[in-house]
Amino acid sequence: MKSSKRRLTAALCLTALILMSASCGNTETPFDTTTGDSESVSDTTVETTEERISTGLEPRDFDGYVFRFSNPSNVTQSWNHMQLTVEEADGDTLNDAIYQRNRAVEERLNIRITEYESSVDKSENDMKTSVLSGTDEFDAAFIRGTKMKQYYSLGENKLCFDFVTEVPNIDLSKPWWTQSANDSVSIAGQMQFIVGDISLSYFDSVMPVAMNLRIANAYSLENPYELVHNGKWTMDVIGDMIKKTSSDLNGDGDATFGDQFGMYGMSEEYISLAIAAGAKMIDKDENDIPYLAIGDSKFQSAFEKAIAVLNQKDVFANIRLPKYDITKTTLRVFRDGYSLFFSDCLYWLTTYRDMNDNFAILPRAKYDETQDKYYTSVHETGAWLCVPLTADPERSGYILEELAAESHYSLIPAYYENVLFQKTARDEASHEMLDLIFETRVSDLGGLFDFGGVYTKLKKMGEKGDTGLQSFADSIRSKVNTEIQKIME
Repeated sequence: MKSSKRRLTAALCLTALILMSASCGNTETPFDTTTGDSESVSDTTVETTEERISTGLEPRDFDGYVFRFSNPSNVTQSWNHMQLTVEEADGDTLNDAIYQRNRAVEERLNIRITEYESSVDKSENDMKTSVLSGTDEFDAAFIRGTKMKQYYSLGENKLCFDFVTEVPNIDLSKPWWTQSANDSVSIAGQMQFIVGDISLSYFDSVMPVAMNLRIANAYSLENPYELVHNGKWTMDVIGDMIKKTSSDLNGDGDATFGDQFGMYGMSEEYISLAIAAGAKMIDKDENDIPYLAIGDSKFQSAFEKAIAVLNQKDVFANIRLPKYDITKTTLRVFRDGYSLFFSDCLYWLTTYRDMNDNFAILPRAKYDETQDKYYTSVHETGAWLCVPLTADPERSGYILEELAAESHYSLIPAYYENVLFQKTARDEASHEMLDLIFETRVSDLGGLFDFGGVYTKLKKMGEKGDTGLQSFADSIRSKVNTEIQKIME
């Protein structure tokens, strides 16, 4: 994998060895956690640094300019908020990486980076108000994915610059920008929002699958790492696994808290499995124009299989179903060892440091073995970057490019080491899985923009086992097209 040499530094390999021998809890890891093409930790020599690529920008002195970010804060879900600034170094690896990144860029460019934070809605509305009133208050802004539709316009209501043609100094082909994600949100050739290594939110909000290895071992399940590497990690495989491991532990004849489930997650799971199959709710034509795709055979097949997997009797503990008490079950079902799989944002796995059972971190399953690659969806509420129309696009582009590049070489390695490897992953194999997951992140305009309510309604259809996608598509197509056209005009 292209990024594994950068991520698996000698120090991290040592961390992996420590975790494998003394991870949280006393549960033995049932599998050989080295992957098929991986060398053993003890005798592996890896690159400790990645060759630094220059931005190619001419040196600049901005004469003490104060660069102003708008950034939503005070959010319930921590992955929504991207920490941009810290007051001082305090010994925490990630905190200090943010501090050092900012100081390095500030000194190199002679600028000062500031962050405007308030409630989510207020910060986003203030940015919009600033643009509409013609006041220059922000040089860049982060917007939640679910709010993007309100800011995306190709016509007279345009609020943000197009990164493709209107923001100089940004090179989206460079490794510090997430090209696949950025391509997914372009409309008619314009790209008004992007993500990259500058945004930890797009890492935290990726939605992998965690697997309880104690349960896997107890039921003699196949090694998931080998299945992934052999291209055999499929929806049918996980369907069999969750059926085999679901059990009415309390003997009350119903699926209740205290039973053992095959899968624990939210109603997004139905759509995440479909996206993992390479399907899309909203796809784009040869002219980069979005269109409703849920009626296409690919999405139909994937969604129907997702329902078949998750709606087996009493296998899926969905926290939104009324039979489960959210105050009791949220985040506890998997943490306390009552579910084989857990599916939600990667961020939640960072809160499981005290979990007794070891777990594997895995990509989303393929539709079948013929699928060419894995795809792992990203939660729609993650933060995306834009440049307000009132800003100086040349200056903003230059500073953002330098910040993203610096993040690539200092912030992201620290995030891997401190947040993912030391606090989250329980074995070396999961390190490699994280590389694969991040390399195959995908976003769907259907989840971000919810055209015609397609995303909201599909989640409910999944819970009900409703596979009538064609009739549903027909019922919302006109509204979807109207909303897309509104962006285009």
